[in-house]
Amino acid sequence: MAHNLYSQSFKNISSAKDLKKFETACKKSTEVLRSEIKASKLASIDVIFDKNDLKQFTKFSKQISAYKKILVLGVGGSSLGGKTLSALKFQNKLEFLESIDSTTVKNCLTKIDLRNTFFLVISKSGETIETICQTLIILDEIKKAKIQNFASQFLFITESETNSLAKIAKKIGAEITFHSNKIGGRYSCFSIVGLLPALLAGLDAKKIRNGAKKVLEDFLKTNEISNSCAIQLDLYEQGFSNNVIMPYIDNLKNFTDWYRQLWAESLGKNNFGSVPINSMGTIDQHSQLQLYLEGPKDKFFTFLTEKNSPYNFKIKDLPGCKTLFGGKKLGDIVKVEQETTIEVLNRKKLPIRIFEIENLDEEVLGGLMMQMFLETILIAYVKEINPFDQPAVELRKELAKKILDK
Repeated sequence: MAHNLYSQSFKNISSAKDLKKFETACKKSTEVLRSEIKASKLASIDVIFDKNDLKQFTKFSKQISAYKKILVLGVGGSSLGGKTLSALKFQNKLEFLESIDSTTVKNCLTKIDLRNTFFLVISKSGETIETICQTLIILDEIKKAKIQNFASQFLFITESETNSLAKIAKKIGAEITFHSNKIGGRYSCFSIVGLLPALLAGLDAKKIRNGAKKVLEDFLKTNEISNSCAIQLDLYEQGFSNNVIMPYIDNLKNFTDWYRQLWAESLGKNNFGSVPINSMGTIDQHSQLQLYLEGPKDKFFTFLTEKNSPYNFKIKDLPGCKTLFGGKKLGDIVKVEQETTIEVLNRKKLPIRIFEIENLDEEVLGGLMMQMFLETILIAYVKEINPFDQPAVELRKELAKKILDK
């Protein structure tokens, strides 16, 4: 790849006769997508070229960082982008509350000082049941604690001034900043939704967008992503209906959650779609690998590996207690673990894709997220699917609201 952020390779990819068909279809759809990008028709991608919004995000970040704890209230696309990016940097200040399980909410509230916590409330629609409930519970707890002038502890990110969350914000006198109504939640990681939490975690938002730009520029000039999509479509046609993504980098755990939503919600339509399966190396070698090796041959594997870890412990044997590991470095052992996992899958003739990263940083992660954007949108275009809606999910939301209203 021309961008040099990471390399991509494949193993055991069949040269079935349909691959040529999908290569042709993907190249056609690639031209459509390229023309839309050049015409600035896709807000979720075009936002990476905004030169002014980062000043506003930085201003918010400086104000919010004065608090001891920052709690992000949101679920799905409102939280997963920020969680994915902020995982790059270890810190104890920024936390995400996504669940409405009563025990989880109680445990979260028990751990924070309400007087010294900032609440970042995110929902594009402003009607997300979980986020509204979380917000109202916290406001009630603040009232019980008799905290005055608490409006300055809140920032609401939503798409309009008239939805339920905006009304709550206005009622308490809190600030509202707007989520573009042209950017869907799962495509919002390069907007304020993803970048403000990244800034609050101490990351460089410019580098995140620069990584995305590098991959986008590469897509506009080469067919590597187009060819990758053709392979995935051909594999689906052959019956590989499960899509396993397996990093050997713990900081990409949230990335697999983000990707799972992007893939499933964008492509699971019209009886099409492969099932995204999260798997973590080395942990899931001890839980899922048996199924992968000897279960149904219906899985396509994507591995993400890192050449150089920023930390590398040297393992020292105890006196008089020799092991296989004494004198070796932990990073080298991880490499052996990932290489042997890939090799045993390779021997089973299972289709494998490998992303090899030199060092995971903001640019690399921004680039990976942009590649997944482009692959998802491109496959949707080939299958004549709208990658930006989720009609079945909206049906479920409306049903829940009707029941609650009664």
